[in-house]
Amino acid sequence: MKPWEDLFLALPLPEHWLRGMLFVTFGLHLLFVLLMLGTAMIGLYSFLEAWFLGNPEQQPWNKKVVESHLGLKSLAVVLGVAPLLVIQVYYSDAFFTATGLYAYAWLAVIPLLIVAFLSIDAFGHKLGTRPLLHLLFGVVGLCALLTVPAIFTGALSLMERPAFWAQVASQGPASDSGYLMHWIFRYLHILGAAVVFGGIFHLVFSATGNSERSERLGRWILAAVLFQVVVGVPLLVTIKGTLGGPGLAAVTIGTSAAMALIWLFRAPVFGIIRLRVLLLSPVVLVAMLSARQLIQDSALTEVRAQALANRTLKIAALAVQQPQALAAFNTKLRTVYDNGKTIYAGSCRPCHGQNGLGDGPAARRLLIPAEDLSSIRADREYINAILLKGVPGSDMPYFTFFDRAKLDSLLDELDGRFTMFARATTPGAIGPESRKIWDTTCATCHGQGGGLSTFGRALQPAPPDLTRYTLTFARTFAVITEGYPGTVMQPYRDLPEAVRTDLASLSLQLRKR
Repeated sequence: MKPWEDLFLALPLPEHWLRGMLFVTFGLHLLFVLLMLGTAMIGLYSFLEAWFLGNPEQQPWNKKVVESHLGLKSLAVVLGVAPLLVIQVYYSDAFFTATGLYAYAWLAVIPLLIVAFLSIDAFGHKLGTRPLLHLLFGVVGLCALLTVPAIFTGALSLMERPAFWAQVASQGPASDSGYLMHWIFRYLHILGAAVVFGGIFHLVFSATGNSERSERLGRWILAAVLFQVVVGVPLLVTIKGTLGGPGLAAVTIGTSAAMALIWLFRAPVFGIIRLRVLLLSPVVLVAMLSARQLIQDSALTEVRAQALANRTLKIAALAVQQPQALAAFNTKLRTVYDNGKTIYAGSCRPCHGQNGLGDGPAARRLLIPAEDLSSIRADREYINAILLKGVPGSDMPYFTFFDRAKLDSLLDELDGRFTMFARATTPGAIGPESRKIWDTTCATCHGQGGGLSTFGRALQPAPPDLTRYTLTFARTFAVITEGYPGTVMQPYRDLPEAVRTDLASLSLQLRKR
């Protein structure tokens, strides 16, 4: 398998390894999730029982039960990372589709866990000192905590029903009663399992040596196992036809182990049965996990097989176009992208336009118009300096990231397109009135000889050095007449046309190089 052909189908390990990793990691995660949920429910129930029955001496034991929630939740969260990663890799299409359809609920898991963990920790802190406040924290924390497996159960149930994805996307999950019933009974089955395993944990962890607490937990476990059996029957109905032989065997083993637990708890002789309970409870858990994964595998194997078949068809279709695509790619590889022509297209054309007229697609957003490159007549080094430094105060940027060879290629392109380094032709002699206007007005910025005055150098943008940079006569005359928007060059359209003609000629005659 080539991973670049379809990343969602690439597997880092053989499939049987991934299924084994998913079974083990999810099993460990689920175990501590059940212990965490069961502990929270037992802690709140025992707190209420002690409070309403006026039995404050029971609260220290309740506090011990609730305090164990801290370690259990930490292990549940940490151990949940591995199966989440494995399922994302192995069942990527199904997982991302299901969680995408449950996007808002899926994202709500994070704040729900934060509220749940903080509230339950607050509930267990100094338990019994302020009963109403602790009750509030306990109820809020437990409600938030119990919402999380509802979201996970809904997403996993949807992930195992690929035929239902399009319907959920268009009509929502409530559009299929079979899916909803499976979701509800699966969720209730998880809650019942949490009570069973939480009760068994505390029967061993916190009730050893106390017959009264052991009997209370025994009754709790017995009721939960019976609840599991009652809920398990309609749950099996919702998945009929999907179990197969191995799945039915796993369900049978799990049910038999549950019946054995009921038999053990038929009488309150809890000091004798602890070891047997510890031996039977893993059987129930493993059987439950096996049935779950077998259902998941049977539902998603077809999805993965179809994805692999689609990939094969896609590869075959693309193979026909491969020679043409490779030829086009090789042509592009041989293309030189750093010559004057391509630099102009990428760096100059957006503002100055294809023909250099200052009408590029970005020109309309400029405060100072882009210059008509076809009208520039300047020496090469002056233009090179503009390319290197830009024009401060305008939108003309610097291009110091181009080396000298690339800039020379661009300069050659500019000269070849626009004869930029030629001299502009000028009309005849300049009249005395025009020279006087130059000396008293134009020289304020341009200087007497065209090389910029002190005032002109301080402007942003500064006027060009007319000893090295000029425009064509027609363009110069237009600038004198209309001014240059965005700069201090104002229009002098009130001057006689003959004077403006002389001033244009004079500015061109100042060029020395």
